[in-house]
Amino acid sequence: VSAVSQKSRWDDDIGKPAAAPRRRKRWDETPLVSSGTTSDATPQVASGASKWEDTPLVAPGATMDATPMLSAGAGAAKKRSRWDSTPAPLAQLLPTLPLNLNRPLTAYEKEMQQRNRPWSDEALDTILPAVGYIILVPPPNYHPMRTPARKLLATPAPVLQEDGFTMQLPPEEREGGTQGLVDIREAYGVPIAAMDAAGGDAAPGGLPFIRPDDMQYFGRLLTGEEAEAGMESKEEVNEKKIMSLLLKIKCGTPPQRKTAMRHITDKARTFGAGPIFHQILPLLMSPTLSDQERHLLVKVIDRVLYQLDDLVRPFVHRILAVIEPMLIDEDYYARIEGREIVSNLAKAAGLATMIATMRPDIDNPDEYVRNTTSRAFAVVASALGVPSLLPFLRAVCQSRRSWQARHTGSKIVQQVAVLMGCAVLPYLRELVEIVGSGLVDEQQKVRTMTALTLSALAEASHPYGIESFDSVIRPLWKGAMETHHGKNLA
Repeated sequence: VSAVSQKSRWDDDIGKPAAAPRRRKRWDETPLVSSGTTSDATPQVASGASKWEDTPLVAPGATMDATPMLSAGAGAAKKRSRWDSTPAPLAQLLPTLPLNLNRPLTAYEKEMQQRNRPWSDEALDTILPAVGYIILVPPPNYHPMRTPARKLLATPAPVLQEDGFTMQLPPEEREGGTQGLVDIREAYGVPIAAMDAAGGDAAPGGLPFIRPDDMQYFGRLLTGEEAEAGMESKEEVNEKKIMSLLLKIKCGTPPQRKTAMRHITDKARTFGAGPIFHQILPLLMSPTLSDQERHLLVKVIDRVLYQLDDLVRPFVHRILAVIEPMLIDEDYYARIEGREIVSNLAKAAGLATMIATMRPDIDNPDEYVRNTTSRAFAVVASALGVPSLLPFLRAVCQSRRSWQARHTGSKIVQQVAVLMGCAVLPYLRELVEIVGSGLVDEQQKVRTMTALTLSALAEASHPYGIESFDSVIRPLWKGAMETHHGKNLA
């Protein structure tokens, strides 16, 4: 069998003509340059031409940044669109508005001229003190620029808007002239000093205005006969200095308050704990104290406690007598500030001092005192740590001297659970064992408080810690089924 080899095109003789001529393409031709075109134009091909093969021609008179126009031969048959040409600048389309400098001023422009007017000497003398300032004489070659052309550089104001917000005139410019020096200084936040008979400042850098309800606390600052005669002792001078600082913190302007706060904080150990708390604790008990003033005084106590440290120990009972009622206040922020003071007090005085101070109130016959004491102990436990208070709580809950002590011990554990939440999990078993004996106490109130305490512990540790309640499950079940009935069961 003979195999027929496939014939290749390379086997043909070069001299023979091809059987079928190859199809011609437009790229095989050499482009011809037309007689009327320039040398830098795109050469035209004789076959069907496209509009994209023409070099765009720049129209005479047009700029180089304009959209180039197509030649007349290529784009004559197509309908022109508005997007084929560059739009004219907007400035050429808008008419030029004539500037009229003699037109009447609008209410806005009148207000701006009134508020930007130069200060008069009378107004400056009213606001600034008479001493400590001098009037500078302008140089002889100084000439202020008062030309209308300067107003053209300002931001244009709305011309058609006549109504809107209008600021009041300054106090010294109001009609009637009834504003006194005190009113003007209050409007500008200038510290108000004590007035003399002539209406001037009796002393530079004076005190804020003392309200009638604050006269019982700061009234001694207005009596200066003893100070002028030099009859005041060193303790009285120190008390008046503390009193003036507290007045500036309570009723002064923000700069006065900031300076006084820094001064009383830095000089706390110099003033002493006794004079400071003798002045500030009655202020906290004032019935007319506002929320902001209470917050400022609490801030003073916090900073003073940090500076005094262990020097505050003799005054722990007095501080707690004032602060403990804040722990059961109706206002949420008052309770928060009371907890903050008790926490800082515990850190400054120490656990031993706090226990020794509040120990007599644990078995107090008054339930109000026991309630505030239990909340204060809960704050101390939160500040100093629950483990440091566990031995004391175990001794209180197992006390045989009075059932009030056992009742207060269970309430302390309850308040710890409410205050700390899930943070009691590491000490949950110890706390349950401490209060567990109260379920079989002979006093009904102790049994009820113990049940409420276990409920608070379970709610605080949910959904964890169920194994910590193993020691009280049997007494609870037995009491619910056999012992407790009616209110006790509830």
